[in-house]
Amino acid sequence: MPNNMTKSPTKNLTKMQKKFLCRFAAGKSVAEAAIACGIPESSAYEEGIKILRHPEAFKFVTEIAVTMKRYDKDSAEECLDRIINGRINDAVILAKSCPDELTEEDVRKLDLYNVSELKFSKGVCEIKFADRIKAVEKLNEIRAGKAADNAAQSFLDAISGAEENAAKEDLTAAEED
Repeated sequence: MPNNMTKSPTKNLTKMQKKFLCRFAAGKSVAEAAIACGIPESSAYEEGIKILRHPEAFKFVTEIAVTMKRYDKDSAEECLDRIINGRINDAVILAKSCPDELTEEDVRKLDLYNVSELKFSKGVCEIKFADRIKAVEKLNEIRAGKAADNAAQSFLDAISGAEENAAKEDLTAAEED
C-alpha cells in the first residue's frame, strides 16, 4: 500500500482521548489528566485507565515523548530565563497605542513574550505578564534536578570505577599466584 494510503496509527483516538494522553505524557497523573479533559472526578481514574488501555494509546504517547524529547530542559531553561529577564517595553508601547492605529505587521514586530494575557475593552488595555516568581522557582527546580542527575552520575561512575579497580586487583593477584 502506498505511504499516502496508509492509515494514521492514532486515527481511532478521539480528540478527548488525545488530549488526555497529552496531559498524561506531560506528567499528570491518570486522574489529573482525566479531570483536565472534563471527565468527572468520581470516575476520572477508571476512565483514564480505559483510555490508556486503548490499542493505539501507547503509540500516541510514544509519538508525544519523541516530540517532547526535542524540547529538552535546555530549551525550557532558555524560555524561563527569557521570562525572568525579559523586558516589557514593547508591551507598554502596545498598551499606550490605539488598537486601530496598529497594523498586524506592527504587532508582529513587538516582543510580547512575557505577556500572558491581553485585553482591549472600552479604550482600556489590560495586560497580564507571566509570573516571574514562578518562572524562577521552576528554573531552580530544573537546575536542581540537573545537579542531582550529575551527582547521581558521579556516584555511579565512582562505583563503576571501583568495580573496575577491584577486578584489576583480583586479576593482578591471580597472576602473581
